[in-house]
Parts: sequence; C-alpha cells; structure tokens
Amino acid sequence: MITKRQKEVLLAIYVSFKESGFPPTLQDLKDALEVNSNQAVLDLLKTLEKKNLIKREEGSARGIVILPLGYDAINKDPLVRVVGKTAAGPVVEAIEQHEWTEMPNGYQKCDNVFIVKVAGNSMIEAGIYDGDSILIKKADEYKNGDIVLARQGDDVTIKRFVYDNGRTYLKPENPACKIIAITHDTFFIGKMMTNLGK
Repeated sequence: MITKRQKEVLLAIYVSFKESGFPPTLQDLKDALEVNSNQAVLDLLKTLEKKNLIKREEGSARGIVILPLGYDAINKDPLVRVVGKTAAGPVVEAIEQHEWTEMPNGYQKCDNVFIVKVAGNSMIEAGIYDGDSILIKKADEYKNGDIVLARQGDDVTIKRFVYDNGRTYLKPENPACKIIAITHDTFFIGKMMTNLGK
C-alpha cells in the first residue's frame, strides 16, 4: 500500500529522470512537495526504500533509482538509461550522457539494465551495426559466447567473450577486425540482452 504523499515523491523522481536525465536533489524534492524540511523528504525516501519502491546509493546526493514495484505504484513504464556510445570496432572512449527512455516491450521488470549506442562495424556478423542501440544487463557471471560490454582503462567496447583452452579474449564478429586480449585492466560491465536496432 502506498500513500498519496509517497506517490507524489515517486512521481517527482520519475519526472526528474524524464526531464533532466538525473534523479532529483533534496532541494528538488522539497520544491516539488512544497515542504521546507530536509528530514521530511529523507523520511519519505527511507519509507519508499523499505517498501522496495526505490533504491538509494549511499554517499550520492542524487543516488536514487526507481525499482519495478515503484513504477507499478505510479502506473508508469520503467525508464532505462542511455549511457552513451561504445565501440564495435577499435575501442573508443565511452561517451557519458544523461538520457532516459522507456524500457522496450518485454523487458518491463528488468533492473540493472541500460542502453548503449554502437559505433563501428566489428560486430556485423552478429547482426550488430553502427548506430544500433543495445540493451545491456549488469551481470556477475559470463559464459563462453556471451556478447559483452567491456572496459579496458578508459575505453569501452562490445565484443563476444571467448574462453578457448585456457585462453580468454574479446572476439569481433567481423573477419577484418582483430581480437582483443583480456588483460588485468579488462572489466566486464554487462552482457547484451537484445539489439534494439536504430
């Protein structure tokens, strides 16, 4: 059960994501709710978190995420973050951006997901083309053959993860492109759920 006031907070968070690309600050929420007290807002956020409607990141002033139950409570389609561009070619520096869009049909209940836009043609034989949008889910485990979003240093790329006789590497799906060795500074961000196309 959610109160009218709690619903107002959730809607204010949703509107902030939709309009600015960021969760609201305490001041934003105070303005939206027409209250003067930080504590009143913090108490409401704490209650929403206990009800599994939102999740807050400690140490971040704007660290609020609406969870699937929260979207249900305000009768809105979930939003997914578009984080920028990633390479399907030579690794390129990730381009951070702050844009949110509605979750594609069939994925309404997923969390820990985001969208990246592809730059390059190294994954064309996997049906991933320059300009496509890829839905990525953060994961704890990766298996041989997964298409993964990986970071090396400051660079990010999307490739197929290959484990072959004790050797691991990132494999392009274009014979004109070279494989990328997995090194100590390779970090897997997530795996591809689906290609949303252009």
